[in-house]
Amino acid sequence: MTAERVVIVGAGGHAREVMHILLACRQVGMDIEPLGFLDEASWPEGAVLEGLPVLGDLRWFERAGRPAPKAICAVGTPFDCRLLAERVRALGVEFGSAVSPSAWVAASARIGEGSMVFPNTIVSAGAMIGDHVSLNVAATVSHDTVVGSFSGVGPGAHLAGNVTLGQGCFVGMGANVLQGVSVGDWSVIGAGAAVLDDVAAGVTVAGIPARVIGPASRAPLCGRRPSGVLRS
Repeated sequence: MTAERVVIVGAGGHAREVMHILLACRQVGMDIEPLGFLDEASWPEGAVLEGLPVLGDLRWFERAGRPAPKAICAVGTPFDCRLLAERVRALGVEFGSAVSPSAWVAASARIGEGSMVFPNTIVSAGAMIGDHVSLNVAATVSHDTVVGSFSGVGPGAHLAGNVTLGQGCFVGMGANVLQGVSVGDWSVIGAGAAVLDDVAAGVTVAGIPARVIGPASRAPLCGRRPSGVLRS
């Protein structure tokens, strides 16, 4: 059986973490072969990051042959992830996923294409994870919760049962979302927040209990727009 070849779009810290997830999958016997990174901003073609090469930018797919390797858009912010996924899909490339062997995913849960599930994460019964979602280290997604495509759930954040997280949401490190709460599309939940009530679309909430503090940022990890679209 031929191994599934995968390239990682992005070459920042998030991308390198995803690389190690793929390597861990291979170590436990999965037929997967990470080929390297695609980057347009940070690293020159031929650079080597923790043992894997930077292959070039997205034009690399034009010379990769068919069938092309699958792609994982491994950037840490939802807005940039959507932009990259749209560009990759326009090239006719399919998406892989990266689920750590040390994550626990219930048999009745669904993980969408291009999504990344980090070590020690729990995805419980009936949870529905959309496409290109990042569930970071030790996050928990409880029963029947829905996480919309392009969303990011930070390390140690917890979504209780029957939560609905809209498309493109960002949940900061250590935040907690109470059972049954709905969070609107492209909203940001600050680190350590306790979300007890529904959140509208396109806003940032923070605090205990969480309150609206302003509009959502397109770059919630750094407070400003990244200079390179392939950077995480």
